[in-house]
Amino acid sequence: MDIVGLMATQLNLIGKLIYNVLYSWVSEWGGSAYFGAFSITVILFTIFLKVATSPFDIWQKRITRKNQKIMEVMKPELDKVTKQCGNNRELLMQKQRAIYKKYKYSAFASCLPMIITLAIFITVLTGFNSAVRYHNYTTFQNLSQVYSDSFNEKMQEIIDEGRAVLDENGRPVPAEGYNESQLRKEMEEYAEAAVVQAHEPERFLLTTNIFMPDTWANPIPTVDVFSNTGIGKLGITDVDKNEYERVMKPLMEKYNVTEKGKRAWNGYLMLPILAFILNMFGSKLNKPPEQPQMAGQTEEQIKAQQAQTKMLTYMMPIMMAVFAFLYSTAFALYMFLNSAITTLFNLIYNIVAKKKDDKEREHRLATTLKR
Repeated sequence: MDIVGLMATQLNLIGKLIYNVLYSWVSEWGGSAYFGAFSITVILFTIFLKVATSPFDIWQKRITRKNQKIMEVMKPELDKVTKQCGNNRELLMQKQRAIYKKYKYSAFASCLPMIITLAIFITVLTGFNSAVRYHNYTTFQNLSQVYSDSFNEKMQEIIDEGRAVLDENGRPVPAEGYNESQLRKEMEEYAEAAVVQAHEPERFLLTTNIFMPDTWANPIPTVDVFSNTGIGKLGITDVDKNEYERVMKPLMEKYNVTEKGKRAWNGYLMLPILAFILNMFGSKLNKPPEQPQMAGQTEEQIKAQQAQTKMLTYMMPIMMAVFAFLYSTAFALYMFLNSAITTLFNLIYNIVAKKKDDKEREHRLATTLKR
C-alpha cells in the first residue's frame, strides 16, 4: 500500500467520530430503504455539533450586534472626521483609530467569528471526506471477499457434481464433455449475484447513494472516480483496478444504468439548491457592520467598496453550493441541516434582539421626556 493510498483509506479524528462511533451505533438500530443509517448519523452529528458550538454562535451574534450598535454611535463622528481630513489619509486613519479606541471598537473582533466558522467548516469537510473514502474502501473490500468466497463455493459445487476435476497441481479443469468458458461464466454469474445480494445501499430520499454527490454522478463510483485523485474523486489508489471492475460490475449495471439503458443519476441537486437558498437567506440575517469611508476615496471607489461588500455576501452561499455540488450527499445534507439550524437560530435571536432594542429605545425616550 503506497502513502497516498494509505492516507485515502485512513480516518482522521472527525472521521472516526462520524464513522466508527456514531455510524456504528446508528447501524445497530436505525435506517430504512429510503433513509439509511448514515443519513441519521449525519443528522445526529449536525445536532451534536450545533449544541457543542452554540456558545460560540451566541458569542458571534453578540459581537456582531455590539459592533453594529457601536458603529451606529460612531458613524456621525467618523463622517465628521472624514470631511475634516479630506485627502489626508494618514491623519484620517489616526483620528479613526482614536474614535475606535474611545468606543472600544475592534475590527478584528468582527472578523474573528468568520475565521472560527471557516476553521470548523474545513475540519468537518475533511472529516466527512475521510469517512466517505473509508466507507467506499471497506465496502469494496467486503464485496471483494464476498465475490471470492462465492466464486470458490460455486467452483467446489461444480467439482462435487463431477463437471470439473482437479489436475496434478490441484487446479480445477473441466471434466470430459464440459466447456471451460461456460463453467467459468457460471461461477462468475453466481459470484456477481452474491455481490448484488450482499450490497446494502445507503439511500437518502431520492438520492441512491449518500456517499456520492447529489448530482448526475454515478451512484456506484466507476474505477476512475474510485482510484484517481482530484475534486469529486475518492483517490483510493491501493486497489487493483481490474479487480474493482470485476467485483463492482454487477452493481454498476444495476444502479448506474436505467431500465431504458440511459445513464442513471445519483441525485437531483436537491440538497445543493436548498443549501444555497438557505445560506443566501442566512447572509441577509447576519449582515456585518458598515465600514467607515477611507481618506481620499472618490465616489467611484466608494461605490466599488460597496459593490465588493455586497459581492462578499453572495460568495459564501455560492461556495457552500459548490461544495454541496462537488462532494458527497452526506456532506451536502450536513450543510443543509447546519444552515437550517443556523437560520432558525438567527431568526429567533434577531426577533429577541429587536424587542430588546425597542424596549431600550422606549426607556431612553421616556427618560428624555421626564427631563
